[in-house]
Amino acid sequence: MKLLSWNVQGAFPPYTPIDRIQSQVQHIREAAECPDIIALNEVSRHRRDVWRDELVSIGYDQIVHTLDWAEELGESDIPPHQDYNHVNGNLTAIHEDAAVRNLTRLQPSIRYGPWDGADLKDWDTNLPEKILHAEMELGDQTLELWNIRAVPGSMHGEEKVKILENTFNRIMKGSQTPCILTGDFNSPDRELADGTTIPWRHNKEGDVAKRWVEAELNVLCGLEENGMVDVFRHCHGYGDLDMLDVSHATQTDDPLAVPPEEVKGKRFDHIIASDELNPVDCYYDQEGFSCSDHAPIIAEFGL
Repeated sequence: MKLLSWNVQGAFPPYTPIDRIQSQVQHIREAAECPDIIALNEVSRHRRDVWRDELVSIGYDQIVHTLDWAEELGESDIPPHQDYNHVNGNLTAIHEDAAVRNLTRLQPSIRYGPWDGADLKDWDTNLPEKILHAEMELGDQTLELWNIRAVPGSMHGEEKVKILENTFNRIMKGSQTPCILTGDFNSPDRELADGTTIPWRHNKEGDVAKRWVEAELNVLCGLEENGMVDVFRHCHGYGDLDMLDVSHATQTDDPLAVPPEEVKGKRFDHIIASDELNPVDCYYDQEGFSCSDHAPIIAEFGL
């Protein structure tokens, strides 16, 4: 089973050029060879039909998304939604040739589930379109997939923390099946060669900073308690690698012009998956920088 996760840069401008969407779909088809599952972030709600038609044309016959939430909230003048652009959401699709079938979007509830009676019901973000929870059939099992995009803290502050907190707590409280968490986490700030993860605001004081650090570390490292691993690090470890090990080239002007190990930036895009899915390979696709400011991350599972 092959999974691609990609931030397709559909936030600005909201009316993403159609030719760029077409080039991204072409990349999914030709360079990535139509992975079984794709999980996309920053899909423009104004280009919903374009994305659907283009993906269907290359065999993605089952698609779920949160663009309807983005549209409804984007047209709301009820506070605080007038302060958010709500121009994009997440999309998950499976290919017609994939072994996984029956993709179903799951709707959050604070009434039902293992969180009954809990003090926190774990669904309090003002940007719910950034969390797409779905399940699909994998043989005689159900595979759960969380496709998230944590908004930049510099722009949205606490909303980033809420997205990470809600996702982590829901998985820890409610996931009983093989599970994959993927997307653009906008985290961490950096990683050290010995495996130490440095979250944003690690050098700040106060309750917000403490909560921020905990939320990032929980999603990046804490899901090990649930039998889940960081697939890229599981496959390649830490230290100097002769491959691309960042997904957002914030410090390299032209990431296509240098060898992959020389691209400098942040490793914001991740795949955290149940170890029982037997991850066998994971890499960042450098050529994806030709049509987005993020490189896609691709993982293969032996199941």
